[in-house]
Amino acid sequence: MSAKKYSPSKKNQTAPAVAAPSPAAAPSAVVDAPPTAEPAWLDSSDPRKRAIAKVVFVALWVYVGALWLLALDQWFNWGIFGPKIPPVP
Repeated sequence: MSAKKYSPSKKNQTAPAVAAPSPAAAPSAVVDAPPTAEPAWLDSSDPRKRAIAKVVFVALWVYVGALWLLALDQWFNWGIFGPKIPPVP
């Protein structure tokens, strides 16, 4: 745990009174504007980017599925990825 350094000048300050916001301070068009983020690869308008994203997505799920199948094969000794290991007497 680190020690925090407090300055005495901040303890003596009081919070300013909150004034009601004026309508001219923030126009609603600026506040309600959606962020201009670029869409994800799967939502892109470029068909090449969409195809690449789909291939990557499917390859990732095949990889995860193979890892799960390998883990289950080793756990339950099914012999899918190699010869069955005989039980230890």
